Amino acid sequence: MALFDMLPQAIFNKIALDLEVGDLATLMLASHRLNRLASCDELWIEKISADFGDREHIIDMLADAGVDIAELVYQSTELVPWRHEQLDVVSDDMSDCSSVTSSTSNSYSYTGVGMRCYRDRFVRVFPRSGDDTVSSIKSAETTLEAVKHMLRDGPRASSDVFVEAAYRLVLVQEYYPNSAECYYLWALICFMLNAFKPSLSFLNIGQSINGSFAPLKELAKEVQSIVAGVYGTGKQVPLLDGAGSGPSPHLAKALAIVFQRLDSDRDGVLNAAELSHMVRQTNGQAPPPAVISQIIGSFGGQVQAKSGRMVQGWNLASLTDFYIAQTLDDPSETRKDLAKFGFDPVSLKHA
Repeated sequence: MALFDMLPQAIFNKIALDLEVGDLATLMLASHRLNRLASCDELWIEKISADFGDREHIIDMLADAGVDIAELVYQSTELVPWRHEQLDVVSDDMSDCSSVTSSTSNSYSYTGVGMRCYRDRFVRVFPRSGDDTVSSIKSAETTLEAVKHMLRDGPRASSDVFVEAAYRLVLVQEYYPNSAECYYLWALICFMLNAFKPSLSFLNIGQSINGSFAPLKELAKEVQSIVAGVYGTGKQVPLLDGAGSGPSPHLAKALAIVFQRLDSDRDGVLNAAELSHMVRQTNGQAPPPAVISQIIGSFGGQVQAKSGRMVQGWNLASLTDFYIAQTLDDPSETRKDLAKFGFDPVSLKHA
């Protein structure tokens, strides 16, 4: 025990992360030195993350998808123990924890309350009484249903809706950090925003928690299919950029050539007749005028021609936006269209 008692804080922390919380609590009673080592807040921050999931990682993945919940989380009074606090005093319990610096530190801090934080969180996850269990289950289920209702409009929902829904899932995770459904819904939010990388990250975590949760498998299959089509498999070049919001250089070059070919009057605008020709070439038949009007309104409108006059139709940006939207919905359709314009669907090079 003497050698264990003399370990530096950093080495002790690494060992303690593998201990059960009950064993660690017992170890704290062995000596004053071990009590100080085991009371280090840095240790308990790491242990909470290791045992119950890393909320910082969740916030970062959502931010990558354009959903910023950091302020809601940091200012929340409903989340325990991961509440963002400013330190005013460094307690004696932290004397062996050199990582704590000053009161202006922009990080999670738990001065002298590591054990209490873990205890409180443990009780939330595993309520001690039957009444607490029933209450927690009802609260979590109600919140989950509310989130599903908020997401009913799919990608058409406002950014505020996605932020509020994502934050409410953090509240559920506070009681049930091992809820696979939370990770599924976070992944669904990212998927709706065409943020495929964070969506797959959430799905991977959810499947590691509960691999038999069917919605996770179904969404993972759909996301992986789109990612394979968008970014290519084998020798296929990608259709979109890494963020999934713009064309890849290969697609941008191909669309510039397509635009020039379709712009028969060389005015820099695809008018109704030229767009009708585009649809006929890709779909095999000319669309009715009403469809062309709808297409123009969806991705174009009044655009400026090279002469300076305004023309109803599409410019190159409109054509690009159309193919980005189509690619996110069905990347194989974009490759088929390009093949009909004379491009190799794998390399996107003009045949």
